[in-house]
Amino acid sequence: MQTREEMIKRLTQADTPSIRLFVLTRLEGLPPDHPQVVQEQAHVAAQEPVLSILQEQYIEGYWIWDRRYYSPKYKSTHWSMQLLTELGLSGDHPAMQKGALYMNQRLQKNLHEQIEHEESGLACFWGNFLRYQLHCLPVENTIIQDTISLLVREIECDSVCKWNYELPCAWGVIRALWGLAAIPTEKRTSAVQHAIQHGLEFVLKRYSLVDADYPYKEKIHKRWFSLNFPLFYNVDILFTLGVLKELDALDHPSARKALDWLESKQMKNGKWHGSSPFRGRTWAFTAGNDTADTWATLHALTVLQ
Repeated sequence: MQTREEMIKRLTQADTPSIRLFVLTRLEGLPPDHPQVVQEQAHVAAQEPVLSILQEQYIEGYWIWDRRYYSPKYKSTHWSMQLLTELGLSGDHPAMQKGALYMNQRLQKNLHEQIEHEESGLACFWGNFLRYQLHCLPVENTIIQDTISLLVREIECDSVCKWNYELPCAWGVIRALWGLAAIPTEKRTSAVQHAIQHGLEFVLKRYSLVDADYPYKEKIHKRWFSLNFPLFYNVDILFTLGVLKELDALDHPSARKALDWLESKQMKNGKWHGSSPFRGRTWAFTAGNDTADTWATLHALTVLQ
């Protein structure tokens, strides 16, 4: 089996600029202003697959149509902004700025109504929304602050969701944590810190990543044990480990057990087998000969280092 160093070297030769960018920043630890990082960041915006996504954006900042930002899944504005964030397009890029402001304005009424009526649920949506908003706009933005407040409340109540039969929702908690993880550490309030700790307790102490014994009525979702990209509002073990890494929580025994599970999934060729359940419904997210395996390998190496 190839060594970690050999696998990283293979990823530096990936056809997808986003993957090469993340190798430099996540695996090699280069800073944003490093010449190689700056070069790859420019390639992300100017080459496939991001280039084609940007060409489909309307001048007002939306994708597909102005009437709906959530459908069709997974090409409308909300999903396009999330995917571009996960592909590493700079939040300062004009397309990202326009998209973030467009969604900021579109979601203002919905957000305030949910807060005012103390409605619960949809933490997965708001966590994703917060993630790409923070990628583009300062944390002091009013809508961002309101979204943070909503997600703090959602996590504190274990993200009880009607789509999960009014049970606490692991997907919602983890997506909410993903959003809060994007807040700079020095700007996390005591309420945010408490919510993060509560969410980590839910994910790691009260339940088990490898057993997936989170509250459910029917059966454990098959995607939980796959290594998927992109996942949009779904969650799997690999995505969860990525969130835990951002929150410095990989040293927990439950997380260590999940890391051992992930390590056991490495194939003889050194890669991890990836899955892409929404490939036919979203924009292309690879270039050249890259596949979902390439993304799974990048993300696995990131959390296992």
